[in-house]
Amino acid sequence: MIATFSLSPAAAKRLIGRGLVCEPDFRKAFEMGKMVIGVGTTNAYIADELGVLSADEKSRFAAGIISNGVPCVTDPTTRMANMCLEKGQRKEIPWEEFVIGLERDDVFIKGANAFDTQGNAGILVANPMGGTIGGAFGVLASRGCQLIIPVGHEKLIPSCEAAAKVMGIYRVDHSLGQRCGLAVLSPGFARIYTELDALKTLFGVDATVVAAGGISGSEGSVMLAVEGDEKSVNQALALARSLLKEKPISIPKQKCKDCWASENCVYKNKPA
Repeated sequence: MIATFSLSPAAAKRLIGRGLVCEPDFRKAFEMGKMVIGVGTTNAYIADELGVLSADEKSRFAAGIISNGVPCVTDPTTRMANMCLEKGQRKEIPWEEFVIGLERDDVFIKGANAFDTQGNAGILVANPMGGTIGGAFGVLASRGCQLIIPVGHEKLIPSCEAAAKVMGIYRVDHSLGQRCGLAVLSPGFARIYTELDALKTLFGVDATVVAAGGISGSEGSVMLAVEGDEKSVNQALALARSLLKEKPISIPKQKCKDCWASENCVYKNKPA
C-alpha cells in the first residue's frame, strides 16, 4: 500500500523528534547514560518530546538562525545553552565541562543547516572559534561517541563539500546577514536522521521524497510517499494528518544594534 502526504518544516521537525526518541540506542543513552542536546529548532522538538524542555523555553532554544530572510543569531542574553542530560535529568553544568565525561554509548545531538545525498552534514559556523561543533569535534572523535544530526529534507543541498569551498567568515566579502563558514561532517563520523528515518522507526514504512515547496505557510514543505502494509501506512497517514496543526517556533533574531558582527553585514550596512 502506498500513501502520499506533505509535511511543513514544523511538522517535519516534530516527526523527526518523535521518531528519534523512540530509537533504541537513543533511548538507552537518555535513560541510562549521558546526552548533550545542542540548541536548535529541530532539537527543541526533540527535547520537547523527551519532556525536558518547557513550552516557554522552546523559543529560546536556538542560537544561529535564518530569520527575516538573513542568517543571524538570537539574543545571547536570553538564549538557552546546550542542554546536558544524565539519566534523563537536566544538569546545570557548562556543556564544555559535561562533554569531557562522555563515553562510547553516550550521545551528542547537533542540528545542521544542510545535508547532501552522500550523507555529509553541513553546519554554518558564525563564531570565529568554531562554535559548538568546533568545541565538541575533537572530544567526540577521539572517544567514538555517537553524534546524531537530526535534519529535515528542506535542508537537502547538492553538495556540502562544494558549499564549504566558498564559505568562511574571512573568505566571504559581503553577506546579507552574518558571514559564516561551513563545517562538513562525514557519514563515518555523524549519523543523519531525517523524516524518512523517523517514519521507519515509528511505523516500519519505506518513505520517498517525491516533491518539495509550497505557498501560504507551506513554504519549505516536502511531499512524501510511504509504502508498507495497510495498517502501518494508515498509521503514518494518521500522524501526518495530526501534524497539519503543528505550528512553527517563533524565534526572533538579535537586534542589529546589539550585534558584534554587524559592521560586516550588508543587511544593516550597504557595501562601499
